[in-house]
Amino acid sequence: MNRLSQSLALLILTASCFTGCTGQLSKSAAPAPTQPPERHNVRLELDQPAISLKQWRMDGSHMTSVNGKLLLDDQPVSNGILQASNTKKDIITGEDGSFRLTVDQSLLTNTTLQVKSLDKATVSGNSLSANMAKDVLAAATSVSVHYPIRVKKVEDDPGDSSKVKVHGQIVAGVNDVVSFFQVDKYRIGGVVKDSEGKPVQNAVVWFDRDEGEGFGKSTPTDENGNYSIFYLPEDEETNITVVLGTTKYTLPEGKVFRMPENTSVEINIMLPGEGTVIDDKPPTLVAVTSPGAMYTGVLAGLNVPEGTPYTVTIPDKEGNFVVTVAKQIWEKKPAFFETKVSKFVQQGKLTWGDTLPPDFVQPGVEDPKVVTPI
Repeated sequence: MNRLSQSLALLILTASCFTGCTGQLSKSAAPAPTQPPERHNVRLELDQPAISLKQWRMDGSHMTSVNGKLLLDDQPVSNGILQASNTKKDIITGEDGSFRLTVDQSLLTNTTLQVKSLDKATVSGNSLSANMAKDVLAAATSVSVHYPIRVKKVEDDPGDSSKVKVHGQIVAGVNDVVSFFQVDKYRIGGVVKDSEGKPVQNAVVWFDRDEGEGFGKSTPTDENGNYSIFYLPEDEETNITVVLGTTKYTLPEGKVFRMPENTSVEINIMLPGEGTVIDDKPPTLVAVTSPGAMYTGVLAGLNVPEGTPYTVTIPDKEGNFVVTVAKQIWEKKPAFFETKVSKFVQQGKLTWGDTLPPDFVQPGVEDPKVVTPI
């Protein structure tokens, strides 16, 4: 091969090398950046997100309907399936995205409404894309049923200039009666033992008066023989029966127990070794009054961050209550919450106007927490 031929061959080989290297660099180049998924504007709306609570009515007038719409980018979502937190019934959106939610106005509650399924849903006649469905399924709203709260007066706390006293009122509907926090029941409890003084387990103590009316039964006795029942005793003749398996133990024929009124009671019972008659005298039947009562009713509190110090009083029969809180907290215009509390208070007696600490009044998961004062 002459010199010219060798030079041409070398030139061709070098060009091939550069061509191959260039191709290799092209294959290892970074891919183009992916675009973030498009976000969609979803609106799950109710025309009445807050409803005033009213008493249960026999004619069903305490039930009402709330209308709403489900929209995606301002277009109606039809055939979407919604579900409220207090029911398993499906709510299906119409062609215009509208739906109707039935609400019980006699229940103090905050009901959450969410999108359950979009399997058959369409927007402008088309199925939803994966990104659309993801955004719609994340939508939620709620409807709150509560008593309106009126702020009647705000004044400086005479005992602490850094605080205010907010005089509020829970407002009931016309002719409605609110069950504010008060004694609902008393506790009857004690121990059931056998004739040798050993605890009896799985016995149930029955109390009844008026020939079977106004009865109640206790929890089964535990391994220590303890039983309890929350009951509203009256100053009447009361029958006591202990049921253990298929055996019933009763007081002697013609004998009754005189239940003390407006107090909790501790009744210890010793079952007979023979027969089924409980001797109605100590030590087989011992009864003493005991402290404490079960309180039930509506209370209001401030919807403030956990740990924020404030106090609230028990509403009186007109719904009036007082919140004492730092001025700087009240200036932020916090909402109220409402809750129906049932709590056994062992020490002392509570009445209207008594001050409760904030840890006593806490809203439940489904309680109305955004009650804006009127």
